[in-house]
This record gives sequence, C-alpha cells and structure tokens, in this order.
Amino acid sequence: MLKIWGRDNAPNVRKVLWACEEIGLAYQRIDIGGRFGGLNDPGYRALNPNGLIPTMEDDGFVLWEAHAILRYLASGPRGPALLPEDRGARALVDQWMDWQAIHQAAAVRDLGRLLRLGAPAPNAERFSAARAEAERVFELIEVQLAQRPYIAGDAFTLADIPLAIGAARWFDLPVERPPSTALAGWFKAVSARPAYKAVSATPLAGA
Repeated sequence: MLKIWGRDNAPNVRKVLWACEEIGLAYQRIDIGGRFGGLNDPGYRALNPNGLIPTMEDDGFVLWEAHAILRYLASGPRGPALLPEDRGARALVDQWMDWQAIHQAAAVRDLGRLLRLGAPAPNAERFSAARAEAERVFELIEVQLAQRPYIAGDAFTLADIPLAIGAARWFDLPVERPPSTALAGWFKAVSARPAYKAVSATPLAGA
C-alpha cells in the first residue's frame, strides 16, 4: 500500500492526501512532524534527507516534495482525470502548480507567521508589506477565475488542489480581505468535493 509520511494538518501533506482521495488510491498515512516530531530521526532522514514532509513510498519507490508527489500520482493509471491530455493545457497546470509553490504559499506563510497566535505584535512595516503581497497574489487568482471556472481551464485539474489549500489558509487568517467573488465561488465549489471533505476535518496548520 502507498505510504505517506506527514501530519494531516500540514498544507503540503493535505495536497497529497486530497489527490489520493480524488483518484481513489488507498494509502497509509504515518504521523510525523509538528507535535509528533521525528523529522530528524535517522530512519526518516534516510527516506527524506531534506527532513520535511510529506514523503511518499510506493512499492519501494520513495519520493519527497509535495508537487513532485502530486505529479507522480496523477501519472499513474488512475490519475489522468487530473491532468489534461493536451500539451498546452498540461503546461498550464504545471505553470499554476509552480506559481503556487513559489508565490502563493510564500505569501500566505509570511503573513501567517506575522499573525501567529501568541507572537508579539507584528512590525507595522513588515505586516503591511506581507499583507500587500498576499492581496496581490490573490487578486491575480481572482482575475484568472473570473475568466474560467477552474484555475487552469474549464475542468478541475491537479493545479486546483494546491491553489485551494493556499486559499483555505488565506481565508482562515484574521485579516480583512478585499472582495473576491470569483475566488470565493471557486473555493466553495472545490471545497465541496468529497475528496476535499475527506481530508479537511482538522484545521490547517502552518507549513
């Protein structure tokens, strides 16, 4: 059986779990990271020398980095529904997945760290800059979704999974957000999918 190491409230782990649920893959999830610790254990470092989560093992094949795992799962026999056959359409999926990892995830993470419960009041200048960057990122998504129902086109694809995990974190932050009709409508639709509901019982934690 497919094994996935990582706590279920970690954003990058939840991306992988959601993909597994979408394509009907059975898996065993192993708690590690956060309050569970274990990331520096020699056994885990032998699997993932980067010492982060998630890590996947499939019949002896080990892979880490969430988006690499997503692409691996979608390339299997049950995964094509998440990836378009057209070369250009598939490239758009890759584009949005890479953009999410570099821009959206960083923007939400940086703002979230400044607002972390129990932390000192954030520096006003740093907070303003982080909030402005987050708003810029989500305005870009809003514009995209105003033109099409899903982030990479007319159908739900692999790209919607990481973007939606990032959006869930954005909506949970205790900040005032600009109006985002298209973003809100898309998130309502994708978060109503049975696969998302199956993995979203616990609130998302930081990266």
